[in-house]
Amino acid sequence: MKLRTNMRRLVLPMIIIFSVMVIPYVATPVEAKNPGPFFSVSILAPNSNPARNQWATLMVEQLPKIGIEIDVFDHTGWAQISPRTWGHPGPYPVPSYAEGGYDLFFIGNGWGLDFDPTGVFTSDGITPLGDNFYQYENPAFDWAVSNYTQSFVSADRIQYAEEIQEILYEDQPSIAIIYKISLYSHAPGMVGWDPLLWASSQQPMEDWELPGESELHFAVPADFEDFHTWLSESTYDAQWLHQIYNGLLERDPLDNSYSGRAVQSYSSTDGLTYNLQLKSDLYWADGVPVTVEDVIYNYQLAVTASLGHTTYSYNTLFWDNSSVVKIDDDEFTVDFLQPYVFQEGNLANPLIPKHVWESVAPEDHGTQAVEWARDNPENIFGFGPYQLFNWDDTNGVIHLKANEYFDDYWGTAPKFDDVYFEFYSNKEGAISALAGGDINFVDAEFYVDLGDIQGLASVDYTTVDDPGNQELAVNQMHPIIGTGELCPISSTESGKHIRKAISKMVPRQIIVDEILDGLGYPGVTHWPKVSLGFDETLEPYDYSIEQALVHMAAAGYDVTITTEVSGIGLIVFMSIIALAGATQVFFIKKRK
Repeated sequence: MKLRTNMRRLVLPMIIIFSVMVIPYVATPVEAKNPGPFFSVSILAPNSNPARNQWATLMVEQLPKIGIEIDVFDHTGWAQISPRTWGHPGPYPVPSYAEGGYDLFFIGNGWGLDFDPTGVFTSDGITPLGDNFYQYENPAFDWAVSNYTQSFVSADRIQYAEEIQEILYEDQPSIAIIYKISLYSHAPGMVGWDPLLWASSQQPMEDWELPGESELHFAVPADFEDFHTWLSESTYDAQWLHQIYNGLLERDPLDNSYSGRAVQSYSSTDGLTYNLQLKSDLYWADGVPVTVEDVIYNYQLAVTASLGHTTYSYNTLFWDNSSVVKIDDDEFTVDFLQPYVFQEGNLANPLIPKHVWESVAPEDHGTQAVEWARDNPENIFGFGPYQLFNWDDTNGVIHLKANEYFDDYWGTAPKFDDVYFEFYSNKEGAISALAGGDINFVDAEFYVDLGDIQGLASVDYTTVDDPGNQELAVNQMHPIIGTGELCPISSTESGKHIRKAISKMVPRQIIVDEILDGLGYPGVTHWPKVSLGFDETLEPYDYSIEQALVHMAAAGYDVTITTEVSGIGLIVFMSIIALAGATQVFFIKKRK
């Protein structure tokens, strides 16, 4: 009994002695210092998307953790972004941000149900020839895309689709952030619209209907900049322009296949030559008949370089000035230059009226469209369900009126007499307007979540997996993050390691869970999740500072991190003593 008592009395001295002995070996938790900095980059980000604003800011905070400093965070509008990217005026290649181009660029892409990377990542589309402002070039990738676009057997096409995605996954010319689940908030009872086609910017609004309403008010989060259907770069402009300008074919909302829009029939036996017959009673919105000459004019305009459109290189792969051949006033053929599994998409290109535009030089079409939209909106029309009535550029409102000639060939008139696309600077204002009845529809790009509309009796919503992606585009001609030539280990592999390091620093799941409120999926590659051939086996790059630093080291950077070891602080030490003392008191009291 005496021995046990003596042992208890020794507890406090023993704990104190042990604590003193381990002090030199226990580090106070301190934040590790960032390595480097090894180099700096500038980030370009459009300011039109509130959710993207958040993850762009998040990435500005993440990159210094692996030694990449941010020189400039340029959070700006599309008018300032285009000249640095796909609209760069030259000389080429598109340079780094400091020289008038870009380094890293946050962007969202909207694609159709049939994704084709031709001109987007293929070498024949490198800016200024096409949409490849990444300036990415890989012969193996070009070969895979060529096979993909000419594989009429579905299984073969899917095989090449997966090969394309594997190359993008390895090379990381664009760093996928998320795939969005679009949430459209709208007035209850909205019918006649197809969420997937609308998200693809491939649905005219003639069947949209809100019983009892003659007007539709649609809120968008960005101002309007593009007024020519062949030159539009913004999804928001593409959507309202599609209500005016339609093509020979259109997606059928019943099964998303193509069917005749301006033509009563079309056919092909080889996927190269198509025979088409225009519908009777087909008129432009000013009452002038649509003719084969209009079709010829548009397809020749589409392969005119001076028009200044990013699809020029893509278009020239499939047709030239002699491809559309007139048979008579209503019948014609389109002789494409090569077979293509998505050829019908080329027949769905929008048409503009020749008699309005032929006197305008192609290089002046863009500025002329803006001037007409502001001063002579009656010139902005096609044969779609609506035509431009007014553009209020002060308040950011596009006002469309129903095309009175539309039902002559379509058989039914548009359900709404007037459609308004209205700019709102934030989702709170848009949701408030929706709840108050001033707006009927709020675009998904506001990134409204369920919590924003919960409990609002006059608000309904629809969700759909979006046919696009949000990404961080990388200038492949940048000497460090692109070519790798200025890395300590000068090689293209070093550039690839840097891009993989950046990808490892994207907290995708956090973005989905916290910024998107679960309305999304972590991004894998540029390939849309809902498009045919999406590779479910590829896993998103997981967030890992340690693995990112391994890639930085592989590019030749010294990533050794020194963590200061300061021992246990006085407060911690005294807490241990207090705990030990309390234990001793407990023992003594229990002994009594």
